[in-house]
Amino acid sequence: MAELLADDSARTSCGGETVAEAAMWALARMNDPRCVPGLVELLAGEPSGFTSAHLHHPAVDWHTAVLPALDEVLHNLVEHAEALMPAICIRLTTARDHLLTRLCKLLADWGPFAAAAVPQLLHLLEDDQTWQAAATALAGIGEAGSEARELLMARARTGGSRQDLAAWASWKVGGDPEPALEVLGPAVTEGFCRPAMAMLADFGPYAAPHADRLLTLIADEDPWTSITAAHALWAATGDTTNTVPALTTVVRDLAQGVYRPVMLPAVRHLVRIGGTASQPTASILRGVPALDQRLRTNGGWRGFTQDEEIRAAVNKLLTALDRPV
Repeated sequence: MAELLADDSARTSCGGETVAEAAMWALARMNDPRCVPGLVELLAGEPSGFTSAHLHHPAVDWHTAVLPALDEVLHNLVEHAEALMPAICIRLTTARDHLLTRLCKLLADWGPFAAAAVPQLLHLLEDDQTWQAAATALAGIGEAGSEARELLMARARTGGSRQDLAAWASWKVGGDPEPALEVLGPAVTEGFCRPAMAMLADFGPYAAPHADRLLTLIADEDPWTSITAAHALWAATGDTTNTVPALTTVVRDLAQGVYRPVMLPAVRHLVRIGGTASQPTASILRGVPALDQRLRTNGGWRGFTQDEEIRAAVNKLLTALDRPV
């Protein structure tokens, strides 16, 4: 059926979507390599029925039929990165603004599998308009982007906008932690925005000097701030006494079928913490896989993927609980 839908002769409009691209997305969701040639064509600039932006629709009783953006289709195809990267690298030379940001985030998520893009990213790193997107991608790629280390640290030391991002990225591509933390520190102690805390978590024990500030922010009324601080504190110090209860508070209602987007990273943090510390939370969530409802806040295709992602995260937590020590 997928082959029939994906045939070029099937490019007929269907509720604003093309049947061929709907089939292409279905194949991508199944990690089927037959979607790759069509996606390469779209990356080259072929007319597309995929959306030009990340669209969100409210959860309603009827289904909103809409395709995702192209980078969202590509997201889970890391196993086919080798075939897709040449087209992505070419697209990086012309993409700008939101599209460039989204493509670089995709490369960051693909990590070392996106290393072929490093030459293009180094070029983008030199441009004041595109360096932040490039830094994000290089940070995800890691040490394969080590050639960017000095340029990133130079940007970190200029005192300009997002120097915290540059410092973090310089560490991620293989730089020394101390110089990076010197720059990241003020962002942590003065503003302590969530992105800075998330970056701080990557430094592990090197971030321990900021533990007191993180402990204070765990009690923040904003759940996103609370869970980000909790994860960073655990990464820096191994503290589970303060971090696990904060994460548990955020996810507790999931057991009653109440879903909020902040719950997904909270459960994933608990999976990383693991061990006996997360067992009480896992016990609370044990009934979630059996809930006969979609756990979502969005309509359209996102309603399905939200449900899949939170259930997968909970299942990982429960698997860890049931695994013999």
